[in-house]
Amino acid sequence: MNEPLVLLGEVRTALLPNAGGLAARETTALLSLLPGQRVLMRERPLALAISPGSAVGVDCRLATVSGSDSRAIGTVAAHAILVGGRVMQSSASSTVVRTADKNRRPWSHYLDQVGTLEVWHRIADDAAAAVDLTEGFLEGSGATTLDLGSVSDRLLTRVRTDPRLDQQPPVRSSATRLRWAARVAPPVGGTVRGRTLFAFRLEDEHTRSVRIMVPTARDLGAVQRFCEDLAVHDWLLSTLGAALSEADRPMPERDPSAELAPLLEQLVHLWMPGAHTPPRLRELWTRLESDPGFTRQWTAQVGHLRDRLAVATLAALRSAKISTVQW
Repeated sequence: MNEPLVLLGEVRTALLPNAGGLAARETTALLSLLPGQRVLMRERPLALAISPGSAVGVDCRLATVSGSDSRAIGTVAAHAILVGGRVMQSSASSTVVRTADKNRRPWSHYLDQVGTLEVWHRIADDAAAAVDLTEGFLEGSGATTLDLGSVSDRLLTRVRTDPRLDQQPPVRSSATRLRWAARVAPPVGGTVRGRTLFAFRLEDEHTRSVRIMVPTARDLGAVQRFCEDLAVHDWLLSTLGAALSEADRPMPERDPSAELAPLLEQLVHLWMPGAHTPPRLRELWTRLESDPGFTRQWTAQVGHLRDRLAVATLAALRSAKISTVQW
């Protein structure tokens, strides 16, 4: 197979729609999506479960900023993830390579290479094509081009609507979408030798984009797991921030503490940046902690949450004491 031009992916993250978190046995049952294939489990430092991967065949154009014709044929690899028995993810990805054969081949050929898309129309040289495909995917994907979001969304919906889930989550939240692209950028003049280049951007309230450049092709294998880990922590930040903002809005006959307490009970302990990131890319968390400062923001939000709950508890105790005295 030819060297990869770019690795494209999308991760959807949402709260598991269940009143309580799932134990290991329940998690295995939920994520056993393919008969005969096992669910990958890890218990420490935080429970992580990954479903067997599935393949979705595609024959489509790839988005480019240059407008060049870039039809590709192959498969998208997708799997579901459960973090801490509480946070659900679906992750879809595909590696784009040049085809070794100018003629279309039988589907058996493409199914033997799960998660690989072969571009079989004329495109630019490798470096220029990688940039073109990266920016096209992150900036210009549409209904007529590769849509990893639909693959990821279908898988997430399939798991979240499983009849074993009671559809009574303790926290109100929205799903987030993290789209990412990674390519190899060999060092120039030794200035970035061995260093991974990285850019994370909030596109809107629910969408994020990530650009990653790794020094060698073998580093690409760690990118998807890093992006899944990043998506979980970005979702935690977004969910807690949205809940605190909503609680600050005065509304009659509403007890904000009843909505905030489940956040402390169900989500705060899940904050472990880099716990499930492969060692080769763990340095990226060091940069995220420096700028924009993920853990600083999280610590401030958790402190605000605890303060809000403490104030609400004191107010309730004071009210109960006054009511007792009056009685």
